[in-house]
Amino acid sequence: MRERLLGVATCLIVLAGCTGARLPTKAGVYEVSVQAVQTARGEIHATYVRPVQSMHPDCMVVFATGDAGWFGASGALFAHLAAERYTLAGFSAREILKESVEPGERITTAHAAQGLKELYAHARRDLGLPEATPIIFVGFSRGASAVVFTAVHPELRAEVEGSVAIALTREADYLLAPETKHRHEIQVDEQGRIQLYPALKFLDSARLAVIQSTHDPYVPSAESRQLLGPDTATLRLYEVEAKNHGFSNARDRLMLDLDDALRWIEQATPGHSPAS
Repeated sequence: MRERLLGVATCLIVLAGCTGARLPTKAGVYEVSVQAVQTARGEIHATYVRPVQSMHPDCMVVFATGDAGWFGASGALFAHLAAERYTLAGFSAREILKESVEPGERITTAHAAQGLKELYAHARRDLGLPEATPIIFVGFSRGASAVVFTAVHPELRAEVEGSVAIALTREADYLLAPETKHRHEIQVDEQGRIQLYPALKFLDSARLAVIQSTHDPYVPSAESRQLLGPDTATLRLYEVEAKNHGFSNARDRLMLDLDDALRWIEQATPGHSPAS
């Protein structure tokens, strides 16, 4: 009986990790809630963090996890953003894709853009924020590919003031390249997957930072530098000396670089007032 109860408890913990960030409310600092959001293709869960006293009142941060959901680096990044007193809306990339894409299917960029616009609208409304509240989009791994897609997609640029892509992979394997007159401008590989680094040439005036591990097995930071070129007024690369994709031995450095990237983005946000 005891083993059965432990098994049930373990299942509940795993399910909680899949549906929402495992981040408890911190009295006097921030309140955490997990809320179901209805989408055109199913229900997903948003994790909202409301700071008691926001240190960043001029924006809302939207966070997207990697494939592991709220475990590992994604959970650590989200907890750090909460501790920095950002107003947060967090989503599991794994859950979003489960509801949006059938196995082996690719989603059109138009459908992906519409889905993100709906999530932004839900988050602003659920958090009680004005419709015009600027968004900073932060994503890890697969979530980072959504960040790049948002930064370069024409219909989403107006929604986002800046972005941070952490552990950015080479391609977006869930997006179908659009069949438009500009189709030839989008680079795809032999499997038809949109290449993310070349897509950054479509980056507009909003600022985007890429944070990459020196020993990321997908794209090491040295290769990221080659693909991105030198830093510009709107694009920065942070190279973190770390042994893997999840920055497991360099989380402190990762958080410091994330803070610096967010300050850089917030400086360009209209009406920004530095936190005291």
